[in-house]
Amino acid sequence: MTLWKNCRADIYYTDESDLNDPGYEVRITDDEMVISYEGESGWVNYAGKDLGGGHYALISPEVKGRAMMHHAPESEIIEGNWSEEGCHGMWRLHLIA
Repeated sequence: MTLWKNCRADIYYTDESDLNDPGYEVRITDDEMVISYEGESGWVNYAGKDLGGGHYALISPEVKGRAMMHHAPESEIIEGNWSEEGCHGMWRLHLIA
């Protein structure tokens, strides 16, 4: 298992962006990815399995969220899209040890 703490995210919303947003944690095992961040009501966890080729389908019960993320082997970036509680956008997470 590999765990990255202090990750930063570029977040693209339909009407604005939040670049270099700190405080994300990413955990990747052989077949699972978990992306965590502190939301307004506590920690939010997106978790899911590798669908193959580094593509992960994640869900978050805390915010009724879904995300489709991609992580290429040996890359320090995870990219994908998300939707939660009626909002939609894109993430680019920079893995920082």
